[in-house]
Amino acid sequence: MDSSDNFKKRNFKDVNFDYEDLIGRNLSDSNLSGVDLKNRDIHNANLSSTDLSGADLSGTILFYVKLRGADMRGINLCDAKLWDAELYGADLQGADIRGADLFYCDLRSADLSEANLSSVNLRHTNFEGAILSGANFTDANYDLHTLNTISGNTKSELKKQGKLWSN
Repeated sequence: MDSSDNFKKRNFKDVNFDYEDLIGRNLSDSNLSGVDLKNRDIHNANLSSTDLSGADLSGTILFYVKLRGADMRGINLCDAKLWDAELYGADLQGADIRGADLFYCDLRSADLSEANLSSVNLRHTNFEGAILSGANFTDANYDLHTLNTISGNTKSELKKQGKLWSN
């Protein structure tokens, strides 16, 4: 068995990961609901189809992390850095994402209903097919690329609440 797979499909609900190196780990299909991973560096990890509901990942570095189809309802991602993260089809209903950096983030077909995206960096973020009803974009920083991936009333809400990035 590959050492990077030793966490795959496990139940880690409420486990303390204080002394565990999670960089590049495969935690896909696992239960990590309620875990405290704040201020950690877990870049290049695979958390696809993982239950992270109610988890605290505030301030966490999640560069190049795969979160495809993850259950992230009610997660705390405040001030997290999700550069180039793959969240295709993730469930982020009611997530607290304030101040996070979602630069080049893939949020296609994700559910961000009632998510708090205030003061978030949304430059080059892809929201194609995403559900954004009730999302808060107050002071979110976005560019035209991001704006063009959003449709309907949400586009006008982002324009009204957020700030267009200019170099």
